[in-house]
Amino acid sequence: MEDKSNNTIEKLRKRIDSMIEERPSHKEVLEFLKEVMTEQYKIKPAFKTTPVTIDEEKMKGLTEGSSLMERRDLNLDTASASRLFKRLCKVLSRRKEASEVAMRITQALRSKEMIFSELFKDARAEEGDYISATSKRLKVKEELLSFLARNSIKPMFEAYANELKGHVDQEMWWRGYCPICGSLPFIAELREEGERFLVCSLCSFEWRFMRLKCPFCETEDHQELRYFYAEGRGKAHRVDVCEKCKRYIKTVDTREMAGNVVPIVEDMGTLYLDVLAKKEGYMRGGITHGGLIN
Repeated sequence: MEDKSNNTIEKLRKRIDSMIEERPSHKEVLEFLKEVMTEQYKIKPAFKTTPVTIDEEKMKGLTEGSSLMERRDLNLDTASASRLFKRLCKVLSRRKEASEVAMRITQALRSKEMIFSELFKDARAEEGDYISATSKRLKVKEELLSFLARNSIKPMFEAYANELKGHVDQEMWWRGYCPICGSLPFIAELREEGERFLVCSLCSFEWRFMRLKCPFCETEDHQELRYFYAEGRGKAHRVDVCEKCKRYIKTVDTREMAGNVVPIVEDMGTLYLDVLAKKEGYMRGGITHGGLIN
């Protein structure tokens, strides 16, 4: 298990280093991501999950559009998530420009001005009320606090997805939200034969989706759907936009890439695409990882 984890971390680091060579302007956020994901992989085996019973009712619900897990009802391993959160704060504190922010967060935890259980419940439910109010009180970017909280519980949800993935029929689920946990996708992939897959922002599960369909408003009107690239940046990364709901999702064309594809690395290594999309008046659908430490 440890050798496999070390191998995964090494592949992750190589992809990030490669992305930094391609996008020097993104070095800061990518180096931060490298440390975050390394800490996640180190502690992942310690996370405890509770059995999820998949009965006929669950499978019937899946065919009707209900995800296999109810995020709100799922028991959280708060102890493991808390340890990971503290480690991520240490990673943040090593960034000169973010050390003061990390200190404010740490002090809030010590004084119980911020409570782990409430923080993780909010991140799990994707509601954002507690995180939003806390970030304002601490004068911390909401995107950053949300990133830390979600990435502290993410290894647990990835473990659940690994246990439940065998119950999902890729030929039956064509919805824009995750069949495992119900979260929205944060990025898409184009694979061999032009198949399109969406990647869950919480549990990292990947599921097939129609090429010409918006994951967010589900329109299939091809006149409302288009995509664009950044000039001079190649065709491996693009933005798919919907004119009907004015939302977008970034897409990685794996056929244009020679090495490993790590979805979150592709996302954070292409922040320039988010800038372009927002300038054009589009809003990102799902979770964004941009604006974390600058």
